[in-house]
Amino acid sequence: MKILHTLALGVAASALMGTAAFAAETSTPYVAPTTPYMSSMPSSFGFEGFYAGVLLGGFFDGTSSYLTAPDTSALSAGLAVGVNFYLTDAVVGGVEVQGTVDFGKTAWVKNGLVLGKVGYAPTSDMMIYGTGGVGLADTSTVYAFGGGVEVAAMDTFGVRGEVLGMGTFGAAPNAVKATVGLIWHMQ
Repeated sequence: MKILHTLALGVAASALMGTAAFAAETSTPYVAPTTPYMSSMPSSFGFEGFYAGVLLGGFFDGTSSYLTAPDTSALSAGLAVGVNFYLTDAVVGGVEVQGTVDFGKTAWVKNGLVLGKVGYAPTSDMMIYGTGGVGLADTSTVYAFGGGVEVAAMDTFGVRGEVLGMGTFGAAPNAVKATVGLIWHMQ
């Protein structure tokens, strides 16, 4: 019994001393690491300046007004070139030219648009924007309006999604162009 009592006393003393040693070890002040925090996105990304990119998506024309009948939808592929500038710290303005070819089942149609853009960039790597302008869809003079979102993917590349409603002058919009794009910002 005396051995059991001594063993219990030894375990209690060890636990008490271990707790004191642990408390002494953790009572030293915390020193922050000297390596600066690196965000996942470089701070050098921004939307200001010239850019160019590729677009891929769909063109949906419920009336065959722009596509060759009987096509009412087509694969849309093309290019976008433009320039953006900051109007304020978070408001972006810009001008863009888009040229796409819409590949339907029976034929393909070219279209080109000149668009003005106004956007809001809550951070340096994301922009939500509205856009509108004029252009040609095959032989028809058209207007276009819509919006999109662009986010930074790497140092100078952004990925965007955009939806445009299109119509001929004097008529309601009757077509939709939806694209995703990989955009290179020449900063």
